[in-house]
Order: sequence, then structure tokens, then C-alpha cells
Amino acid sequence: MSNASISGNTSGHGKNSNGRGSIYPIKLKSGATRYRAAIHDINGKRRTKNFKKKAEAEDWLAMQRQSRNHGLNTYATNPKMTVGDYLLSWIESHKSMVKHSTYKSYKSCIKNQINPGIGKQIAANLTTKAIENFYGTLVANQIGGGTLNLVHRTLSCAFGDAVRLGDLPRNPVLNARKPNIKSVPTKPIPPEHWRKIYLEAMKNPFTHARIEIGLMIGLRPGEVLGLKWNDIDYETKTLTIERQVQRGASGSLEFQSVKQGQIRTVPLTETQINILLTHKRYHALSIAKSTIDENLVFPNSIGGKLDEKKDRAEFKKLLKAAGVPDYQLYQLRKTAFTNMAQQTDVRTLQAFSGHSQVSTLMGSYVFPTEESMLRAVSGMDNLRPVNIDD
Repeated sequence: MSNASISGNTSGHGKNSNGRGSIYPIKLKSGATRYRAAIHDINGKRRTKNFKKKAEAEDWLAMQRQSRNHGLNTYATNPKMTVGDYLLSWIESHKSMVKHSTYKSYKSCIKNQINPGIGKQIAANLTTKAIENFYGTLVANQIGGGTLNLVHRTLSCAFGDAVRLGDLPRNPVLNARKPNIKSVPTKPIPPEHWRKIYLEAMKNPFTHARIEIGLMIGLRPGEVLGLKWNDIDYETKTLTIERQVQRGASGSLEFQSVKQGQIRTVPLTETQINILLTHKRYHALSIAKSTIDENLVFPNSIGGKLDEKKDRAEFKKLLKAAGVPDYQLYQLRKTAFTNMAQQTDVRTLQAFSGHSQVSTLMGSYVFPTEESMLRAVSGMDNLRPVNIDD
């Protein structure tokens, strides 16, 4: 305080031993007395704070000692750093620790949702109430449940790391309540459209095989791109799914384990094997001899790993050629399991999908269709008792 002078330790509460901190009385020009508490934090930096009452100063020292004894920081390393600056720094330092797809999702969320809303606020001063107000604004702007979940997850991870590493003294996201908005999953492709897509795909052996694997077996796009020819057992007519193609931390394409690490083997029909072998024969004729050979079922033009962006772009061309509306490549998987659910039981469906939770499979990948609902109501006709006297 500019209008205060520090007097001696008249109360006997001056510097204490063993790092317990100090309390000094401060005499203001107005004649009032304040109490300045001082203590070294976990980083060895001297911290001070003024109080009206000596008891308040003592309580503050006790809290500082407790935090220090538990290895907790009580001050921000950079007290002027904004939320936006911290998050951008955090995501770049986090890049090598997560999958490239996760890094891209976090970075996009920070850029498009978080920073426009709270990016200019001081990170050390961000409150739980401010975060909840921010969530409320997102809801008012009709943000989707999936995006809101990503915002919350990004903030939780980022501020959790800040506290763990000692950059911030507390995590304001810890007690923040996220609005309960359910994600609306994308639905399967309607029968009249996926049939047109399949018929158009049959004109090219590569595309035919690609759509067969996605639409009839339901592999994830990354799993499709990770298939190798030796994953097919022609004798037992099975396909083993044990890897996927994703971008790694360096941004280059690489083989990774399948989601949840669950290698699975699914049966193939004779028709499916013939579709794959036809594609293999035609592809062998078209690829140059000097290209890369990674033995991939669906390689790029030189035999290496196919980029999922290229895979999606080719799917968009197929949709246009088939004369159907725009769909996401991932909807092939949902279409596959929605159709398969009408042919088999849930446990078999789960084995094809690779999902450990039936609730996830049934809640996000299997949907009732007009045909299945008509069959259900028609089947109820067979249960209706008949009056034999009629």
C-alpha cells in the first residue's frame, strides 16, 4: 500500500522459524492498522498479503502452509496469461502425447469454440461460474451435445494439467456443471440411397470392394485402410481386423492398433471373397512395379497407406455419381449395423462391431428403419387371437 509504513514487530508475531511465515503490523497514515502476512511458496518465491485482522492473516498462512506441505501451488506461474494463450501453448505441448485425430479435435475446439468465448480472460482468474456461464452461452447458440462434450473435455484436460504441473493453483473446471444435452448421432443412409451407392460402386473393382467392406461388414474407415491381404484367410473364409491407419504425432500416416485394442475376426461370404479377389487382380494390373508394397488391400496410387482425406474425397465423388444427397463416410458403418441388426442377434452384432458396450452399439449405430417397423407391426398380426366362431 502506498499510504502505509511498516512498523516493528510490536505484537510478537514477526518472523517464525521453519518456514511458517511471518505477520507484520502495518500502520496506515489514517492511523488504522493492517496486518501483512508473508511466506515462501512451493517454488521458493516470497508471497505477501494484507489483512484487516490478525486472525485472517494467521488463517491465510495456515492455508499456504497446508498447500505447500501437500505439494500444491497457490499462485499462477504466469498470472497475466490468458486462457487463449495457455490453451494454445498446452495443446502444442500435448501434441506428442495423443493421437493426431485427438490433437486436431482439441485444437479445433480451442480455436472455434473456447477462445471466442473465454479466450481473453486471465487463466488464473477464471472461475467455475464463468465456465458455467460460457456453457450456457453455447447452449443458447444451439451448439450440439457432442461439441459441448468436447469443449468440457478439452478444458478439463488442459486445466487439470495446469494444476498437476504447478502452473495454476486450482482447476475451475473441476466443479463446473455441464448442461445435460444429449448428442444426436448421425443416422444410417436410407435404403433407397445406399442401394444406389452400391450399384454405382460396382462399376469399379476398387470402389466395389471398398464399399462392400464398409457397407456390408461395417469396418471403421481407419480399419478399412489398415487391411492387408494376409488378413484374409481364404480357407476359413475369415477376415482379421487388427490395425488401422491414422496420423501419428508427427502428422505422418502410420499403423496403429484398432480402437480399444480389440483384435477381432469376422466371417466372409464366398461373394465377398470374390469381390476382394477381383479388386486384387485389377489393382495388380494398374499399379506400377516400382511402387511401395505394403501389401495393403486399399493402398494409395503408389501402394502405400491411403490418406483418410483421400478416402472421404473418393466417397464424395461416388455419392455425386450415384445421384444421392451428401453423406459422411462413417455412415456406411451405421448403415451396415442397422441392416445387420435385422438379420442377427445383438451379441453377434457386437462381435462384428468391436464395441465393448452393447449400449454404445445400440444407442449410436443401430436404428429402426421403416422396413423393420413395418415387419414388427405385421408380425404382431400373427399374435392376435382369432375368433373361431366367425
